[in-house]
Amino acid sequence: MKPDTVPPSTQVLRWLPAVTWAAVLFWASSRPTSLIPFIIPIPHADKGIHFTEFAVLSYLICWAQEPSERALGRIIWAAVLATSVYGALDEFHQSFTPDRTPEVADWAADTLGAVAAGFLWLKRRPGRQISLRGVNDNHVP
Repeated sequence: MKPDTVPPSTQVLRWLPAVTWAAVLFWASSRPTSLIPFIIPIPHADKGIHFTEFAVLSYLICWAQEPSERALGRIIWAAVLATSVYGALDEFHQSFTPDRTPEVADWAADTLGAVAAGFLWLKRRPGRQISLRGVNDNHVP
């Protein structure tokens, strides 16, 4: 769908899930560890949580950009970059939260989740075929 055929209100609404999820992540990282209702007693289990939380954010950012005329690669790069930067800022933010510590490994898990979600979003798009030479658009509007 061309961007000029999508009403501005619809374009704004498409960003609402990503912005809401980012706010939930900010709220969650503002909570001291002692207030988290459950702690998984498996070493490094938090990396899987980081991966999943930021994969959701990246997927929502990709979805928000769908009606644009941007190339698919640029949509994914924008989502991964935005999610990775948000993850880095989230880790920095945690340095001010009691009982929380920033970790590069958490940021790496955030970024890997973003990349995985970008590829998942690309794979799930109807009419798209992924080949070694790139993405072919077989979708007929």
